[in-house]
Amino acid sequence: MTAPDGRLFMTLRRPDRTGAPKMALEFARALRADGFDLTLVHGRVPGDGPSILPDVAGLGIQTVLEPLLERPWDPRLVRALAERVRRDGGRCVIGVNRSDRAPALLAATRAGVPGVLMVQNQHHFSGPLAAVKRRGYRTVVARRTTLAVCTSTVVRDEMTAFGVPAGRTVVLPNGISPTLPVQLTDAERAGLRAEMGARDGDLLLLNVGRLDPQKGQDVLLEALSGLSAPIHVALVGSAGDSAAAARHAAVLHRQTRDLGLEGTVSFLGWRDDVPRLLAAADGYVHTARWEGPALPLAVMEAMAAGRPTVFTDCSGQPPVFDEGRDGLLARSEDPASIRERIAQLAAMRPEDRAAMGDAGAALIRAHYRVEDLGRTFSGLVRGVLDAGYEERTA
Repeated sequence: MTAPDGRLFMTLRRPDRTGAPKMALEFARALRADGFDLTLVHGRVPGDGPSILPDVAGLGIQTVLEPLLERPWDPRLVRALAERVRRDGGRCVIGVNRSDRAPALLAATRAGVPGVLMVQNQHHFSGPLAAVKRRGYRTVVARRTTLAVCTSTVVRDEMTAFGVPAGRTVVLPNGISPTLPVQLTDAERAGLRAEMGARDGDLLLLNVGRLDPQKGQDVLLEALSGLSAPIHVALVGSAGDSAAAARHAAVLHRQTRDLGLEGTVSFLGWRDDVPRLLAAADGYVHTARWEGPALPLAVMEAMAAGRPTVFTDCSGQPPVFDEGRDGLLARSEDPASIRERIAQLAAMRPEDRAAMGDAGAALIRAHYRVEDLGRTFSGLVRGVLDAGYEERTA
């Protein structure tokens, strides 16, 4: 039986536990609480990694595996999505991952319902057909987007450059549900620090993210090569299952050896105990080349745990962020700037690092609670539905 407010459809090519799927889960939770039924149309489940699908099912959300999401430009995908939306009385289609946004919008148009985008990241098209992909994406989003919910002004500016009218865009940052930091015994903390490779007296910094050029671990390694302070960095994240991802991971390991950083950097792989690792660390460093939100989820989680953070300005400076008090901002793709900020963090007194961690945690609690942002997202979707569907033709 369909809820009184109707059924919404959400597309998600990769239902793993990276940033965009995690936010899709939280926004789906808010939509359910607001009286909507949902269907999540998703791509294949990661072979050996964690997935949001059990959490989605626990919310009473219907999940549908759509193998054609692996071929997002296949016209059969749009037909299949549109037919399902029409058959099940869908009122809106919400596209999440970049690769499934265009099919989501085209299916929404075909079904005669609004198309909403969760634009989580900046757009980088790669491969020999990058220019073709960009032109095709631009054509679809410019003509078919009812509302683009963007994680930062940088992302919104990209969408308007793609031709989406400014009035069809809105900025809504990502958020988390702050919890009390994990409390460790001295023995537990010492054990985790040793497991991460830190020596006595090291400033232990954590970096969380898949091993990918976007996340800039290679830039971080270059920055670390010129540091004299006793620092250890633990990289948490896997490379993914593609051949290109495996090659990039191998490049990072080789770079670590070539720079003589074997004793400074450790590769931990994917971990499901990041809150415990953060509790054992002295700080956090994030050196992405590009993101969507000015405060990426991994940075928010570190700040909420009370860890002083160094991160790049790849999506601009976060609003209501006091640089130097709430955290330290480095220039993206600039090893010297990152090195300077890490050295600044290392030179601080422990009590000053603790004060920075406390200020960052207060910032997250005050402005980035996912429960509040989820209600805002649900209100935006409801506003789209109340306004009625209007197809753009130019």
